[in-house]
Amino acid sequence: MNNLFERIKQAIKDDFYEAAEKKKDPNPISMLNQYLRESETEVKKAAKLIERQKLLKDEFYKEWQRLEKMAEKRKEQGAIALKAGAEDLSEIALREQAQYEERAGRLKQAYDNSVNQLEEMEQKYREMKLKLKDMHLKRLELMGQENVVLMKNKMNTVLKETEFGIPAESMENIGKLFEREEKKANDEYEISIFDARIQQLAKELSKQDTGEV
Repeated sequence: MNNLFERIKQAIKDDFYEAAEKKKDPNPISMLNQYLRESETEVKKAAKLIERQKLLKDEFYKEWQRLEKMAEKRKEQGAIALKAGAEDLSEIALREQAQYEERAGRLKQAYDNSVNQLEEMEQKYREMKLKLKDMHLKRLELMGQENVVLMKNKMNTVLKETEFGIPAESMENIGKLFEREEKKANDEYEISIFDARIQQLAKELSKQDTGEV
């Protein structure tokens, strides 16, 4: 029973080491497929970020234009109020004009930054897609190499086998077995002939001793 448990433990240990070795040396195509899936996911995320950046850029532009128009409007209103002698209204208009212009300046800077960021993101996105395409081509190359290796292994297996599908090594062993059997049969035949000749000689000697003709 103890020996049985030891064999079971050893078998489990062997399976564990075999699995560990497979993890150390995985199939390169499997690794590339996994990397491709991860890269495709990242490319999709990048595309979504670019869309968000475009929306953000458009929002900055709209708000910047709105503030520019409001600043221009307050400027015109301030001029009208000043011309009409309503200095208090003119001062309010000029103060709000300055506020709108200051905010419009910040929005224009934000818009310009968003344009530059978008260009940079789109450049990186194009590079990512080209890299992904290269990996797909590399995958096809590896698949072709794998097919060649598999075919060579199949050919080697066929070349090592006879027309009956028996490995050449086994055929050689079978041939040696037949040779041993043939030698054994020959030896037994020679022994039988030897025994028969001895028996014949014994009979002849017996006749001579008894005086028979």
